[in-house]
Amino acid sequence: MKKTESPHDAFFKRVASDPAIAAEIIRPLLHPTVAAAIDWDSLEPLPTEFTEDDGRTTRADLVFRARLAGQDGYVIILLEHQSKPDPLMPWRALIYMVGIWRDWRERNKGASHLPPIVPVVLYNGRHPWTAPVDFSALFSAVPPDIIEALRPHLLDFRLLVDDLARTSEDALEANHQLALALVALLALKHGHGDRPDDAFIRLSRHIPAARRTPEGAALLDTMMRYLYRKARPKVDVQRILREVDPESAEVFMGFMQQLRDEGREEGRVEGRVEGRVEGRVEGEQVAEVKMLTAALTSRFGELPETVTRRIRAADSEQRIRWMGQVFAAPTLEGVFGD
Repeated sequence: MKKTESPHDAFFKRVASDPAIAAEIIRPLLHPTVAAAIDWDSLEPLPTEFTEDDGRTTRADLVFRARLAGQDGYVIILLEHQSKPDPLMPWRALIYMVGIWRDWRERNKGASHLPPIVPVVLYNGRHPWTAPVDFSALFSAVPPDIIEALRPHLLDFRLLVDDLARTSEDALEANHQLALALVALLALKHGHGDRPDDAFIRLSRHIPAARRTPEGAALLDTMMRYLYRKARPKVDVQRILREVDPESAEVFMGFMQQLRDEGREEGRVEGRVEGRVEGRVEGEQVAEVKMLTAALTSRFGELPETVTRRIRAADSEQRIRWMGQVFAAPTLEGVFGD
């Protein structure tokens, strides 16, 4: 049981798999007593794939464990990413937690205790998180007075949701000292493209410090790819980078050239595939399909297959008309209205 991986998921896992960045994401969310008790230098990744009783595979996003400072035992952190609210997220978290505990029992046969697991969700949706955070909220079909009487017998826990839609840039900068973590969180906050120009100008201030870290260059390349493809800033990125960090400006130039090369290759491959299926597609038509698809994905997220088929089947006039409606229409369906 696992959601399909989106570009947001892939970027999150790429950056948050680094224990130092994961610690920066997790620590501000915990109760101060817990945060102070954890030996953060001991934070290490654990397996994320578990086999259920029926043989199916369950795969969490990221799992870490850390020692409790001056104490025996560990605390385990389940770190999940969501770009959309999931009303069954507490249920999914429970499935992952059972898998983690089962795996721990296999490795610690004979132990009569379990390590505590803290379920954390990093959420970067367009709108604030509205789904349940308490497992007991899933019992909503039962009258509240009966639930209250049953409460001593019911399983319950609360997700720690880091809701980037509710968190200002100022708050992120105040709570996160590690430049790489801050850049990644700012990129995720604006990865839907609502304010790409403001986002890039803001996070560019932190790029020089981020680049000076051992993992900085590689992770910043990943961040620029993610932000440019998902948010599509219109500002002169190269000029802004040149002002704050000339070396990053040179890296960005190379990145843009690579994107252009990849685009040309994708166009050639797409042309060959379309040619086998529907006959030869002219280069301008391929460009129209790619441009319209990219604009719709940037505005409305991943597209249903029915929409992509409709775009490919349309003529040039229809695609140009739809392109003009991308940013005026309030919904994806509205783009294709008459």
